[in-house]
Amino acid sequence: MGRDVTRYHVRDDVPVVSYGPTEIPDTWVLTVTTEDAGHVEIVVPEVPMHELWTEVKDTPWPSPDHITTERERLLRQLVHYANGADEEMLRAALEELGVPA
Repeated sequence: MGRDVTRYHVRDDVPVVSYGPTEIPDTWVLTVTTEDAGHVEIVVPEVPMHELWTEVKDTPWPSPDHITTERERLLRQLVHYANGADEEMLRAALEELGVPA
């Protein structure tokens, strides 16, 4: 069974990626400007959009020769677990780091 994939080439001469809330509750729209199809909009539920935002926030520019350091791995792991933590767990983690909650 094959994958059904639609591929677009993104323009590189204008601002091409934006996101924001939609008129549908708890959803966001991710908009990409393509060379052939104009604007392509992908409607994303809030939780996956938050996961995407968290994944790319403070992520360094990708580079084929980029070597992930132990610190970078630990930071990604910390962010991943913090996203699933409740308030009490977050306060305890901040306290452990010496940060007033």
